[in-house]
Amino acid sequence: MSIRITDNAQYGSIIDNLFNIRKQYQDVMQKLSSQKNINNISDDALGVTRVLIYKQTNQAIGQYQRNVDNTSSWLSATEGKLNNANDILTEARELAVSQASGTANAGTRKIAAQKVQAIKDEMLSLANSQLGDRYLFAGSRSDKKPFESAEAAAKTDDPVGGTANAYTGTVTESGDYTGTKNKAYVLKVISSGSQDDATYKISDDGGETWGAASAAGALRSPVILGNGVTLTFDSGTFAENDLFSVNAYTAGYYKGNDGALNVSINKDSLANYNITGAEAFTDKGDGSIDIFKALNSFKSALEGNDVDGISSAIDDMKKAQEQISLCTAKCGSRANRMEMAKNNLSELELNMTSLISATEDADLAELSTTFSMKEVALQAAYEVASRISSNSIINFLT
Repeated sequence: MSIRITDNAQYGSIIDNLFNIRKQYQDVMQKLSSQKNINNISDDALGVTRVLIYKQTNQAIGQYQRNVDNTSSWLSATEGKLNNANDILTEARELAVSQASGTANAGTRKIAAQKVQAIKDEMLSLANSQLGDRYLFAGSRSDKKPFESAEAAAKTDDPVGGTANAYTGTVTESGDYTGTKNKAYVLKVISSGSQDDATYKISDDGGETWGAASAAGALRSPVILGNGVTLTFDSGTFAENDLFSVNAYTAGYYKGNDGALNVSINKDSLANYNITGAEAFTDKGDGSIDIFKALNSFKSALEGNDVDGISSAIDDMKKAQEQISLCTAKCGSRANRMEMAKNNLSELELNMTSLISATEDADLAELSTTFSMKEVALQAAYEVASRISSNSIINFLT
C-alpha cells in the first residue's frame, strides 16, 4: 500500500524545520553578542546554579578582603605608635642615665623633671591615639578614651540597660571593685517574667562568654556580678534578652578593657588585630611595668634629688621598652597573618573567577564556526521554502 504525502504535510515539515534552524541561529547570535554561553536558565540550569554559587563565594571573598585591608591599616597605625612609644622611652632612659651620674645635681635634675613631664604627656597622647574615631589601645571599648592623665582609684560605672529592654524599673550598683583587670560585666535575661520567674546569665568579658543560668527568682535578691560588684533590681517584669551592663576599672590610668577586636578573614576563621592598652602600657598584661606610674616615679625622684630612685628608673625604662617591643612583635605577627590571608584570598578569588569564566563564558572561535554553519543552513531552508511555495499545477503541466 502506497502512502501519499500531501502538500500541507510538506509545507508543515518545511516550516517546522525553518523555525528550528532560525531559533538555533538566533541562539548562536545571542551568545556571540553577549559572549556568554549561558544567557537564560534554559541554556544550562546546572551551569546557572554553579555560577550563582561561585559568584556568592566571590562576594564573600570580597568582604573578607575588605576586612583584611581595614585591619591592616589598624595594625600599621598601631605598630607606628608603638615604635614612637619605644623612641620616647629611649629618650627617658638616656635622661635617667645622665641624671644618675656624678655630674648631675639638684638643679639639673629639676630641669630634667620637666622633660619627663613632657615625655609623659607625649606618651599619654600616643596611648590615646585614634584611627578615625576609634581608639587604638582601648580594647573592645574603642569608642572610649582609654587613658586618663591622672591615676584614679578603682571604680565602677553606673549600670546601663539595653535600648530594647522591656524592664523599666531601677537598677542600682553597689560594692567596691576588687578585680585585677578592667572588666565589662553583662547580665542577660534568658527567660521572661517577674522577679520570681525570670532567670539570667552573667558575662564578665562583655558578652563573649557566659556563665550558668540562674535559678528562677534570683533577681529578687542582689545579683553578685563578681569581684565585689553587685546589682539590685526594683520589682518589675523582664523580657527575654533584656541586657544590663556595668564597666569596672582597677586603680590606675587605664580605662579601656582587655577585649579583643576580631574580624572574619575566611569562613569560620577569626583573626585578632588589636593590642590593648593593658598589654602595652600597664602591668596588667604580659609585662611588669605600668609605664605612666614609672614615669611619674621617675619625675618625683628627679624633683626630690633621689639618686637611688633615678637609678631605679633606668631599669624601669628598660623593662618598659621590652614590654613595648613585645607588643610590637605581636603586632607584626598579626600583620603577617593578615598578609597571608590576603594572598590566599587573592588566589581563591582568581580561582573562582576562572571557574565562572569556564562555566559561563562562550568559546568565540567555536561560536563563529557554528554561526556560519547555521547561517548557511538558514539560507538553504529559506531557499527550499521559497521553491515549495512557488509550486503549482502549471509546473507539472509544462
